Amino acid sequence: MNLNELDIDKLDQEERDLLESFEKGEWESVGTPERFEQIRRAAHATLAKEKQVTLKL
Repeated sequence: MNLNELDIDKLDQEERDLLESFEKGEWESVGTPERFEQIRRAAHATLAKEKQVTLKL
């Protein structure tokens, strides 16, 4: 995830430090396959919900 120069200018110092740390690969995932599956199912269910529209004439 690279930000262009304009976007980096909008970040404060703490955000820049976090971005730099992430881009150096200093972060590691703490998620488990079970948790990823749970999130995937929740996202699918959210997107699959029917939307009801009420029209008043």
